Amino acid sequence: MKKLSKKQKLIGFIAILLIAVIIAIVITTSVVRNNGQVANEGYAATSANAGSSLVASYIKKGITIGGITGTLETLDTSDATATPEDIALGKTAYVKGEKITGTRVEPISNEDLQISATNVYYADLDSSGEITVDGVIFADLAGEEENGEWGSNGYGVYTIPSETGLKQYYIKGEYIDEHFGTGKVIAPMEGTSGNERFYVMALEDINSGTRYCWYDAAYGNLDSSYNVSTTANDFAIAGAEPTGRINTERMIASWNAEEYGVQNDNSTYDDMWGVIQDEVDDGWFVPSKSEWSAFGSAFGITRSNYSSKYGLRSYCWSSSQSDTSRAYFARFHSGYIDIYIVDYLTCVRLATTF
Repeated sequence: MKKLSKKQKLIGFIAILLIAVIIAIVITTSVVRNNGQVANEGYAATSANAGSSLVASYIKKGITIGGITGTLETLDTSDATATPEDIALGKTAYVKGEKITGTRVEPISNEDLQISATNVYYADLDSSGEITVDGVIFADLAGEEENGEWGSNGYGVYTIPSETGLKQYYIKGEYIDEHFGTGKVIAPMEGTSGNERFYVMALEDINSGTRYCWYDAAYGNLDSSYNVSTTANDFAIAGAEPTGRINTERMIASWNAEEYGVQNDNSTYDDMWGVIQDEVDDGWFVPSKSEWSAFGSAFGITRSNYSSKYGLRSYCWSSSQSDTSRAYFARFHSGYIDIYIVDYLTCVRLATTF
């Protein structure tokens, strides 16, 4: 092997020296940059943490980890005294180190809610738990007495009475129905007492639009003076007690006793009084003719929108008797209340109060 000359050795030495200098400069620059960044993050660089990703502002104040002393200030909630009842419904807060969700609700006023097709309110009959919509509100007893008529044949007059000593309610949330649209959900405040304020119509017919007789065997046999359903207006009796409930309970008792003839006399279609008894046990009833009228008037139901907008069938029975052979029903495809024989077939939709 040929020996290197002195000149070649000198050049090699200088090259190695330059490389060493360059490496030293790079390392120094990197350390300075890291130290500057570390200082900006709130801690000093040391040999113990120069390569660490820990940041002082992420470590609780007074705690040292890997040579880094924390600066994070934490809120002490150990002396907090709030309870879920002190915090608005659905809002959250931290008490004694734990997250709690508020349950406090504010009662709505006793002013009339002005129910309409564009101002919709739904009912959640249960004051607790998640929102469960049971129906749409169609009458409010908190306002002044309201007199009206749905249709123009004289059968659809109604009076919504004004009631006092009402229960308290709150806005539980919002709901969107495919027919009635977007509206606020109202629920009763737990633990409050008083008269029921709202009339509620179910969102669906019994058994998805199946048709029923009013009472097939009762044709010609009904007591013509048994209740107030023959009066011009039968919306409410004795304050907030709904006439529909009085009629329904009266007719179910008569049907169960076969007072006006055998049950389900039609070989194909059932009488409605036998079908709805479970729902009636839960507080629902067949609306009276005037309760149906208040519903139709509240939402502006007409022959042109009853099906397309509200998804209603052509007819729905009321619980109101007309004479010994006939009862009233809501004739939606004409936009008024009408009368038909009790062995006729129509759909059934229930109402309630709360």
